Amino acid sequence: MKKGSSPRVCIIRRAYYPAESHVRRNAETLVQAGYAVGVICLRNCGESAREVVDGVSVYRLPLRTRRAGVLRYIIEYSIFFLMASVAVTWLHIRHSYAVVEADSMPDFLVFAGLIPRLSGARVILYLFESMPEMWAQKRRLSMAHWAVRFLCWTEHISCGFADRVICCHEMARLALVGRGVPEGKIIVVLNVPDERVFRSDVCRATTDNHGALRLIQHGTITENYGIQIVLRALQLLVPTLPVHFDIVGDGEYRRELQSLTEELGLQNYVTFHGFVSRERLLELLCRAQVGIVPMLLEYQSPNKLFEFVALGKPVIASDLETFRQHFSENEICYFRRGDPHDLARVIERAVQQPSRTHEFAQRAMERYNCYRWARMSQRYLGVYNELLATRGRKL
Repeated sequence: MKKGSSPRVCIIRRAYYPAESHVRRNAETLVQAGYAVGVICLRNCGESAREVVDGVSVYRLPLRTRRAGVLRYIIEYSIFFLMASVAVTWLHIRHSYAVVEADSMPDFLVFAGLIPRLSGARVILYLFESMPEMWAQKRRLSMAHWAVRFLCWTEHISCGFADRVICCHEMARLALVGRGVPEGKIIVVLNVPDERVFRSDVCRATTDNHGALRLIQHGTITENYGIQIVLRALQLLVPTLPVHFDIVGDGEYRRELQSLTEELGLQNYVTFHGFVSRERLLELLCRAQVGIVPMLLEYQSPNKLFEFVALGKPVIASDLETFRQHFSENEICYFRRGDPHDLARVIERAVQQPSRTHEFAQRAMERYNCYRWARMSQRYLGVYNELLATRGRKL
């Protein structure tokens, strides 16, 4: 694309930027392809309201996430939706966006792009999570419950409003099709890491961990991610087994995890690092011998799992169908979801049989060649290229 004629696009995400690696990967991929990209997001302490990060214009709203209960979810989602709607409309008047991408959750965030769509912009709904299924599992409700059916309806009308829908794995695609979303409207783009950052040659010789097996988990800290299961498993192992657990990131569940760490007497075996720079994250990931993905819910995108595999790290993960769609039991060390005793067994085996664990990592790396961002980015950019080519015509 010629300089000065770059199509302008806007990504809306109720999260922090550039902290969210998958949103940053997408935005920077678009920049490299010649798009002028803006991101509307939350504003954390110490962050600027307006900033340019690696070519991406970031517009931060004066909001932070402080979720605590269903009512708080609704309030925070609603306020962000209203503010994002005003922000993207104002920016569209100034910049005339060609495409607006809304990244869930919530699904109805896609309607923030109403005014740009009415004036000719294309709209993408990027579903990082399957909200109805996740809510049903988290609240232990059936899919027939009125609240879950309401979420299904919200998802359906949101997909209906969007010109294209992107989801992160096959289970999510099948769920959408089963609820009546046209199959031709949906594109699966696996949530794999940016290969400029997450690649096996980044990690050189492992840092001396004084004989301890160093586990790591990174990202937003929520109850759904199952870190509490890891802590309870560690209690069963230490001090007999030399293990240390690094928790990188922050979120609504951090205080509970810190309290649980103290309650279980694990202060010497667990380190909370908080959010760190991308460079520091890579240092910590490379120092670790095993990545752990203890997620409790199906239908969650396994981006952390892909990041560990891309770095050549062995992975211990919950036995979820979402994960097994991509990696077999000979490539990932699976444990029974939510079971600290089974997790302790798998960790102990990793300590006692390091060569076996390394073989798992090698096989996972071979399988990962089919999923790399070099492949997935073409699908992602293909959605944008198609929408630009058909702009002004009915899809």
